[in-house]
Amino acid sequence: MISRRGALAYLALAPSITWAQPAPGVHRIGTLTGGTGPDPKGRNFPAFLESMRKLGYEEGRNVEYEHRFAKGVPAQFPRLAKELVESKVRLILATGSTEAVAAAKAAATIPIVGVHVGDPVELGLAKTLARPGRNFTGMAIRVPGYPAKQMELLVEAFPKARRFAILGNPAQPNFLDDRKLMEGVARKKGVSLLPTSEASRPEELDAAFQRVIDQQPDALMVPSLALFLLQRDRIIAFAEKAKLPALYTWPEDVESGGLIAYGVDVRALWARAPVFIDKILKGAKPGDIPIEQPTRYGVWLNMKAARTIGVKFPPTILARGEALVE
Repeated sequence: MISRRGALAYLALAPSITWAQPAPGVHRIGTLTGGTGPDPKGRNFPAFLESMRKLGYEEGRNVEYEHRFAKGVPAQFPRLAKELVESKVRLILATGSTEAVAAAKAAATIPIVGVHVGDPVELGLAKTLARPGRNFTGMAIRVPGYPAKQMELLVEAFPKARRFAILGNPAQPNFLDDRKLMEGVARKKGVSLLPTSEASRPEELDAAFQRVIDQQPDALMVPSLALFLLQRDRIIAFAEKAKLPALYTWPEDVESGGLIAYGVDVRALWARAPVFIDKILKGAKPGDIPIEQPTRYGVWLNMKAARTIGVKFPPTILARGEALVE
């Protein structure tokens, strides 16, 4: 796992970057993700492919994909990123913060497009959002104070809750900073954010679940980490069995049975990524393409899950719901 300081040091010392003009024929695009396939739920990657087709890129005709999957183990990213570089891909599509940092360390001259990355400037991937200046561009899902907004929503959704548990991996980029922001909200609201129940591998989740139970929380925060996305069904099943209200990040979490999510529509991000890829394949430098941020966040609610664990959402939360899953 690369530290933020390490990423900054590496990128600061990187040699001057020169960008080759796109070669005619088939463009080879590498993908680096924490999952087990392009899209286990059959939603996000198809949205990406459809947008690529609309821009004139069809797999097997003028574009091909070289996929690398960490299978929920972030420690695999440096090796997988190196493999993509050695396979001579034209561009790397990185689906998260750890993926993007690993790709940047492995590839000083290969353009990188991020699908949903944390804060690219803080991670050392870009000089500024408007003018990245390096070999990274794409979409950042973090806006200032986002973790604090998640915590505020969790407290608002469950006003009687006083003790909040959190799943996490402190080695994940931004996690410790995110926790500090959530702790600040907890102090202001007069509630407790309990010690992190840590897990960095699938086999560590059961122990993390037991730590959550031992803490006797009133509600649970589930951050957006590669492992938790891959193990979504296990986490949702645990929360339901424990009758523990849990807040997630993606609409897909709610569609899969999770109680409530606060974040952005990840399918829209996947569908947007080809716009950046198209510009780069046509000769644009990634460092000249502004990084985009979400303009709004949404709330997704699962009413069936609420009935199952016996909770009712306050009217203010119901009014904010983008969609109610019955």
